[in-house]
This record gives sequence, C-alpha cells and structure tokens, in this order.
Amino acid sequence: MTAGEYLDSALFILSLKPMSGYELSRKLKWDGSMVSGGTIRPLLKSLEKQGLITFDTRGRAKVYRLTPKGERYVSNLRLFRETIREKMLKVSMGRDILFPEVLTSIDDTVILNQAIEEMAYLIIKEVKIAFALKKKGEDGALKDLKAMIERDMGEILESRRSRLQQ
Repeated sequence: MTAGEYLDSALFILSLKPMSGYELSRKLKWDGSMVSGGTIRPLLKSLEKQGLITFDTRGRAKVYRLTPKGERYVSNLRLFRETIREKMLKVSMGRDILFPEVLTSIDDTVILNQAIEEMAYLIIKEVKIAFALKKKGEDGALKDLKAMIERDMGEILESRRSRLQQ
C-alpha cells in the first residue's frame, strides 16, 4: 500500500468513527500486520496539517476525528470513486470489449469488480494528473498523456490478445 492509499484509507476509517492513532493503525492492516507507529504518526500529522483531521485528548490518548473539510473530502472521494466505477462498467459493457461473454455469470461480475478495485488507485492517479493539467490549461500535455496511456494499453493488449480471448 502506498502513502497516498494510507491517507485515503485513514480518512475513510475515521469517517466511520473517531479513534486513537493506535486503533487506526490496527484497522490499517496490510499483509496481516499492523501499521507501525513510525508510519501512522507522520500520516496523522500530515492529515492534521492539511486540515482534514483534528484530535481531542482523552487521558493520554489523542482521539482523531474528521474536520468538516475532511468530511467533505471523504464524501467527494466516495462520489469520485463511484463515478469512476460506473464509467468503467459502462465502458466495459460498451465499445472495445475484448470478451464478448463479459458479465455472463456472477463470477464474471466478481472478477470485474476485483479488477476495478486493483486498478482504481492507478486510474485515480492518472485522473489527478489529467485534472491538474486541464486546470492549468495544459491541453497539449493532457492530449499527450492520453495518447501515451492509450498506446501503452494497446501494446499490452496486443501482446496478450491470444491469451485473453481464450
């Protein structure tokens, strides 16, 4: 898991209920092991510095919770992720289908959802770059980014097409 994924995951978990850094680290397990204090403390400090979380002191423990800005961020991120999921499903059922038998069983739907989950972070990263370029009026760079991604995808699909169609 990358630092960015930890940040978003921490915010999602804190949106469920306020909790201590220790409790949060237990919920942010990766490969079955708890996230270390050396990872969680800088992560919490970063989120606090960005104004996304705050804390109350209860005894010796700091109990972290989302700020209104953090709540808006999580709400918008949920909406963004759902929009991406919907668009990916729409495209998978529209043009450029490699598998004419896509979604013919519940297993296919499960596998498609797993693929979306595995690719979501990279897609969101690409969209963030595209958003930054678009916001700065860098349409040429955005066009180059899109062409590069499409070229790379085409090369990967072409090199694996015979295996994918089986």
